[in-house]
Amino acid sequence: MVFIGELGDKTQITTGTGTLANPSRVRIIFLSSSLALITVAGITAFFAGLIPNEYISFVVKMGGIALIAYGIYLFNKIGKEESAEEDSSEKSDWMIFFSHFAIVFIAEMGDKTQMFTLGSALENQTHIWIVFIAASSALVLVTALTIFGVTKLPKHWIGKIQKIGSILMMVYGIHMIIQ
Repeated sequence: MVFIGELGDKTQITTGTGTLANPSRVRIIFLSSSLALITVAGITAFFAGLIPNEYISFVVKMGGIALIAYGIYLFNKIGKEESAEEDSSEKSDWMIFFSHFAIVFIAEMGDKTQMFTLGSALENQTHIWIVFIAASSALVLVTALTIFGVTKLPKHWIGKIQKIGSILMMVYGIHMIIQ
């Protein structure tokens, strides 16, 4: 269920568009996305019921703001080539890792797949590890498929897909704020 729910989700749009904007940093995008998703799944599964409902609404709105900001950043980056200096910069790699991690982490909190994970954890208190492993595996698999898929796109589609992905992130962010 988590796998199906995550297909085409905002975090996968973020991951795919981030991959297209940073083609030389595919591994960094994959690792940061996967780690953020596993962290959120762990928090959801192991601390089910401890997170006050009032905080979830706030975090969802912050996720919306983060998606809008990242969408604008990626939209402005379309067509600009990565410089060789930027490619070799360890600081830039860490900046991409942490910024992408934060955006995916915040956007995924309170998401429909996490609500499903929360429900499963509450129903299966004696099997929380299984819930965590299943949810994490599904999230990482969808992320891997997203990244693999966007790296196989024809070169002449990349700019258009980046524009669509960036705009979808901004629209999804607005939706998260006003819902």
